[in-house]
Formats: sequence, C-alpha cells, structure tokens
Amino acid sequence: MNSSLTNKLIELAQKYESADFLKKDPSQFMHRYSSVRESETVAFIAANLAFGRREQILSHVEQILSEAGQSPCEWILSKKYNEFFPENDISFYRMYTNTDMRLFFDGLRVILESAETIGAYFKEKWEGVKKSSCQQNQKIFLHQVISEAFPAECKLLPHSKDSAAKKVNMLLRWLVRTNSPVDLGLWTWFSKKDLLMPLDTHVMQQANELGLINSKSANLKTAIELTKKVAEVFPDDPTKADFALFGLGIASQEAR
Repeated sequence: MNSSLTNKLIELAQKYESADFLKKDPSQFMHRYSSVRESETVAFIAANLAFGRREQILSHVEQILSEAGQSPCEWILSKKYNEFFPENDISFYRMYTNTDMRLFFDGLRVILESAETIGAYFKEKWEGVKKSSCQQNQKIFLHQVISEAFPAECKLLPHSKDSAAKKVNMLLRWLVRTNSPVDLGLWTWFSKKDLLMPLDTHVMQQANELGLINSKSANLKTAIELTKKVAEVFPDDPTKADFALFGLGIASQEAR
C-alpha cells in the first residue's frame, strides 16, 4: 500500500472515530448503561438490527428499549419480550418477523441465564472451541461461535460458514476495541488484532474504490482479505479502518 493511501486511511479514521459518530449510529444505545451486562445485551440488540437506513435502525431499537425499561436484561429474563413480539409472521423490521425476534430473544435469554455476563459466556465457549480447532487444525472465528449460540431458525444471525457476518463482526468491534470514544472494550479476553472488518455496503464500496480489494462479494473470504489489507496500516487494530471506510462512504452518500 502506498504512503498516500496509508496516510488517507489514518486521517479518516482519526476524523470519524469520535464521540460525534455515536449521534447517528446504533452503537449509541450501549453507552446508556453503566452495567456491563446491560451494555452487552443492548449491544447485541442494536447490532443485530443494524442494516438498512440508519434512521429506521435507530427507531426500531428505540422501540424495543422503550418497552424494556430500565433493565433490558430483566425484561428478557422475565420473558416479557413475548408480549411485545406476538408469535406471528407480521414484520417487525424489514424481513424480520415477530417470531424471528422472539427466537433472537430466546437465544439471548439462555445466554443471560447461563453466565454472569455475555462476555463470560462466550469466553468459555471460545476457549473450548479454540482448543478443539487447534487439535483438528481448523480455522474458527468468534463470530461463528456467537452465531451458533442462537437457534438455527433465528434469522438475525448468520449460520453459514461462508458468511461475512457483518453485524456480528461490528458487534465484536464494539465490545472488543479499547481506548475508543465509540467502542466499549468490554471483552478484554479477545485481542483486537484478531477482529474482522465488518463488510457494510459503504465499507465494501469504498474499499473497492480505493483499491484495497477487488470484490463485489460480501463473504468471509472478502472480509479476511480486506482485514489483512488494512492491517498493513493498523497492524495492532485493523478494524480501526472501519471508521475510515464507513465514514468516507456516508460522507460520499450525503454529498450526492
């Protein structure tokens, strides 16, 4: 990568990774809570609805949190989400039906019942999977472990091994990266060096335009390729480039 592009990515990342970024981004919701458990839970809700128009994303997450009250965790553990999401195929948000949302919250409830924090739950899962994958010489990713913890019928999380898992990898950026005005850095047991770039539409478009990748397929292979490329600029923190590419994409869209 040439020095001009390197400097551009660094400048853009510094520009967009700011507290102002939160104002129009679903990551804002997890900052409302002082409890790790509540912040993690809200991060899962917000990230897994994060596709489509940002205004619609924010509106639908806000609807859920307004219904959940002061403790989304207690709302989930008491199964009150079943009252908000009747068991039917009426759309809640885009292709996600009320039944889809129920399945998602069923998965979250099981996790919350099983461990003190969501991070503790997945730390234990990750350590077990890592040991097994090393023995079998297989490559496994944390987003796959997270997705597998939810019912196979749950459409909010990807269950294909080839999926780029944009929403889950964005969630991981939120929960793993430290020293950020945007990301919380709660899961210190996982290295930010091992995070994968979330392949948002804006990120894909800008990555192609800048020559970082040459692909129109938002799959796991492309996510790995882009992550390796931006790691040349941010070797210890590759997903910092997400701010540069996403921010540039939004700015380009708003300028049209």
